[in-house]
Amino acid sequence: MSLIPNIQVIIPEENLLSSVQSQLSDKYSIHTNADLSEYLSGSDTEKSALVLCHISVLENEQAVVISKIKAASPDARVLVLGPSTASHEQVLLLKHGARGYFDCSSNVTKLNEAVQCILHGEVWIERHVISGLIDELTHVPEISEEQKQAVATLSPKELEVANLVSHGATNKMIAKNMAITERTVKAHLTAIFHKMALTDRLSLAIFFRDLRE
Repeated sequence: MSLIPNIQVIIPEENLLSSVQSQLSDKYSIHTNADLSEYLSGSDTEKSALVLCHISVLENEQAVVISKIKAASPDARVLVLGPSTASHEQVLLLKHGARGYFDCSSNVTKLNEAVQCILHGEVWIERHVISGLIDELTHVPEISEEQKQAVATLSPKELEVANLVSHGATNKMIAKNMAITERTVKAHLTAIFHKMALTDRLSLAIFFRDLRE
């Protein structure tokens, strides 16, 4: 019998929280949190498969808050939801580590589809956001000489992980490809981010994609 995925929900607004629960409670184990501090002080955050967080919780510190969420739930993916927002804002959330943005301005009937998508290692973004994401990928800062030199400090395993990330592989795919555990993949990524002075997976993917060109 397979375990029911644990989803942490951080939604301050009661009506929206009720709608979200009605959409997901049949298939998932839902743990609700009124705010970020309640979530961070929870005892079962490490077991979470997904964190569903309202955009208002992130305020003006998206990168910081998403980092805190992921630190509390290392194996969880983050799906942000909220009203309709601009493409570049959704792209920014992806760059900060979220796996998607769900527009709940009209209804939440597709939320279950979005959650399944995220849990299967994919991202959830609206079709019109894709062009914005492509623009972000094609207008990135130049690779510094220090970063180019830092490539030489990567171990063979770290280099292999970095290249696989640049081809879009998930941690699970990398672990299978290299015959190692996902925990080891994460350890390699942490080392790579430190050595390369990079902050997120997207930056790493762009960096090694550009090295190939």
